[in-house]
Amino acid sequence: MSTQFPDTILGQIQYFEQRIPAWAADPAAIGLTALQIGELQTRVTAARAAYDAAQAIRQQSKNTTNIQREAVAEMNTQGTAMLSLIRAFADLSGNPASIFDAADIDAPSATSTPMPPPVPATDLSTSLENSGAVRLKWKGTVANGTVYSVWRRLGENSPFVQIGTSTTKSFVDETIPAGTPEASYLLITLRDGQSSGESEPTIIRFGIMNPPASSGGSASLGLAA
Repeated sequence: MSTQFPDTILGQIQYFEQRIPAWAADPAAIGLTALQIGELQTRVTAARAAYDAAQAIRQQSKNTTNIQREAVAEMNTQGTAMLSLIRAFADLSGNPASIFDAADIDAPSATSTPMPPPVPATDLSTSLENSGAVRLKWKGTVANGTVYSVWRRLGENSPFVQIGTSTTKSFVDETIPAGTPEASYLLITLRDGQSSGESEPTIIRFGIMNPPASSGGSASLGLAA
């Protein structure tokens, strides 16, 4: 145990915490009184409580800041995705100005150099999660407010319907109805009121991959994408 008086607040508190028991054992031997040691003990206890409270407030402030940062990021992710959807909807409508007015957002500036239309995503693939959800991954950009509109078709004869959007290069579909034999997915890229063509679709099949063996072997469950 160092005998040098520390420079830090915590070190100073610990310095006296470590010595008071020995001082209290025989105050007169070191030129002190029991009253002095009792008063110091009270002040050390108060200092420790104040220090611990200050540390708790600092940690709470740090936690609150992190919560704020995450909340704002989630808000901006969804909000900017919705702005892109509104602009794309306005671009496809016959009266985009009325759409922008209804949404209370600025129309794209006519004097600005328009960006080229977004390109479709590539290498769209699927995988089955343990929960039964389908995870989609693809290649593409996420710059300049790019949003990917995710479309799904259940079975071979039903139409594609939009099931969500993503501002990243992945999406998890947790809404597969039970008993669905297969699902097809495609993406449409959205940015600044413009939309790409459809990506190449991909199919994921649920159920038996191989027929039962004639010798009585059991069929295996799997998927093909």
